[in-house]
Amino acid sequence: MAAHRARFVLLPEGLVPDTVVEEDGGRVTAIRPARAGDPPAHDGTLVPGLVNAHLHLELSWLAGAVPATARGFDDWVGRMLATRGAGPSDPELPRRRAAEEAEGLVARGTVAVGDVSGEGWTAAPLAAAGLRGVVFHELLGFGREQLPQRLEAARADAVRVGGIVRRPAPHAVYSTPGELIVAACGRRGGAPSTIHCAEDAREEAFLHGEGPAVAFLDRLGLDWRWSGHPRTSPVGWLDRLGVLGPDLLVVHGVHLSDADRATLAARGAPLCLCPRSNLHIGGRLADVPALLAAGVPLALGTDSLASCEDLDVLGEIPLLALAFPEVDPTTWLRLATSGGADALGLSDLGRIAAGSTPGLVLLHGVEGGRFGVPPERTWLSYAAGATRGH
Repeated sequence: MAAHRARFVLLPEGLVPDTVVEEDGGRVTAIRPARAGDPPAHDGTLVPGLVNAHLHLELSWLAGAVPATARGFDDWVGRMLATRGAGPSDPELPRRRAAEEAEGLVARGTVAVGDVSGEGWTAAPLAAAGLRGVVFHELLGFGREQLPQRLEAARADAVRVGGIVRRPAPHAVYSTPGELIVAACGRRGGAPSTIHCAEDAREEAFLHGEGPAVAFLDRLGLDWRWSGHPRTSPVGWLDRLGVLGPDLLVVHGVHLSDADRATLAARGAPLCLCPRSNLHIGGRLADVPALLAAGVPLALGTDSLASCEDLDVLGEIPLLALAFPEVDPTTWLRLATSGGADALGLSDLGRIAAGSTPGLVLLHGVEGGRFGVPPERTWLSYAAGATRGH
């Protein structure tokens, strides 16, 4: 058993000063005010293990390879695909960099992730690093001839690799026909599905049968028109398909209307914000105050090293705090912990509460939830249930 005292502790009710968290083997047994005889308080804020709810680990070898040019989403995607298609000079580089970054996630206080993988192999390095969470094996493509095989893959059962659940998930509305989206959604293996949504204005234009996404698919010679034009927003299309709800983690949400936000809130669909990536690619952030006011459940993610400088979910917070100073700074810590845990269906993580096993991470020198740069941090207790301890 151990007792951890900190100047501040992030509890479900907020940041509580001078508090002791008692735990035994990773499980929280008691939370109480400090009293005489307790050890000196750690200088900083004690938080649950962090949750990065959206990343692309398999793209880690592209770190720094796709700089922003202010030319928008299509330009960035084109350059990223060209760089990725050329491949690394060392064929082992993608897996080696993925393993290094998985270890780096743990070193930064991360206990769980929502990882999107086009090839599905990232579950192994994430599990080997001791992480928990979900690998979303991404499905996309409009070709009608390949649709039966893709539908079969979309309906596949989830597979567990250590603390990781690997399951199918759709990519986005502009790359995946509605039938495939429906087949790849729903809870599987206890894990939700996910989809990129409203990252760029091109998505809604595509659903109306126009815009740069249409031109892009036409240039590739892809047959997509058979899927139809629902003539609604991406959120509206997901809702019409019947997949929008707590079992679908929507990612990005930069281009949303008031009606879209109201729909997400009404369906209880969580939304993962990736602000540094959104600025890098499109130069715009999601309207976080409007999302909070609407009651949309929020989480934080980093996206990939092709659009973000690192996979540290706390690295998103200084940007958000600067952009939206009216938001209580405690909110950002919640998004990086309980918000991500809830979005990924990991009910035993994300909160310091009696009986929970969230892992305990000390953020050095942080008071009141405010910090200008990502703080140094130390694991005081690693989360129970991981494949190995740290």
